[in-house]
Amino acid sequence: MALTKSGFAVVLCAALFAAFCAHADDSPEDINKRVGNGNPVDGNDKAALCKGCHGEVGISVSPNIPKLAGQYAEYIQRQIFNFQEGTRRDTNMTEISATLTNRRNLADISAYFASQNMMQGMPVKNDEGERIYLEKGCMNCHGEIGKGKPAYNALFPVIGGQYKEYLVKQMKDFKTGARDTDISGIMGLLANQMTDSEIEAVAEFLSGR
Repeated sequence: MALTKSGFAVVLCAALFAAFCAHADDSPEDINKRVGNGNPVDGNDKAALCKGCHGEVGISVSPNIPKLAGQYAEYIQRQIFNFQEGTRRDTNMTEISATLTNRRNLADISAYFASQNMMQGMPVKNDEGERIYLEKGCMNCHGEIGKGKPAYNALFPVIGGQYKEYLVKQMKDFKTGARDTDISGIMGLLANQMTDSEIEAVAEFLSGR
């Protein structure tokens, strides 16, 4: 039987990352791996401007601004490059990213946020969102509860514990094509197979992890 686009996406993702079984955590080893080649101590001071929106340790106050605590440093850097290139757009981030031309500074800033304890959400239970998350195969790329795969796999971001509002916006942007920066191309395919209510449910499930 022929695979649908969404089915193909799930199979592809599973095939690529089936070997990475455990999710990342805050063990010293995993923190060291997700920090990458940056210096988090130096990044503490260099991240002063970023902290104004994303919080002192990467836990932002506004649900429209993503948490960065425990996010892969390499993933953070790649998003900055996307904003610089114009392939991802946000009024504030486009302007700020233009100032981050020094690769060492960017690596250090990213390492600082990556070195923090991983983002956590307020406990919330959404069985429907969990079911959809598992059925769509999202855990093959983002981990069983959205906490990522092992710390050396920075291709896909940590999303467990992220704000629901932010997750909903990103999913809808992938759905409409407003955001098209996923290296694998899977996010657009999956988002287009989900209704707005399904997106809301999955986002709520993930926000409580």
